Amino acid sequence: MNRPSAFYAPLIGRILVGGYFLWTGIQEILNLPFAVSMLALAGLPQPTLLAVFAGTVMTVGGIALVADYRTQPFAWALVAYLLVSSLTLFTNATPSHVQLFLQSMAIVGGLLFIASCNPTKQRAVK
Repeated sequence: MNRPSAFYAPLIGRILVGGYFLWTGIQEILNLPFAVSMLALAGLPQPTLLAVFAGTVMTVGGIALVADYRTQPFAWALVAYLLVSSLTLFTNATPSHVQLFLQSMAIVGGLLFIASCNPTKQRAVK
């Protein structure tokens, strides 16, 4: 494939998905007291540890996707994180929780697509 879209589409996709996690992770770390209070409100044990872990996973995973560094393992790690956090936090059947859960599943779909691709081979120009 020698089309520009074969290079730019995966690049832009990784930047958008990775940028989302990078931004969210940084915000979670910067607003740690709020994140801890939300996790405590949800009844989760060790909310401080969980909030730091979540912020770190999202930040490091986002950087890896944007920088195209080991995208497949980091995409799988973000899939696991997002599935666990979505199934844990969005347990109420309120319309807002359903909407957030569906948005999370759409992001999981994008991450699964990234994880299933081999970006280095796709970008090799022949």
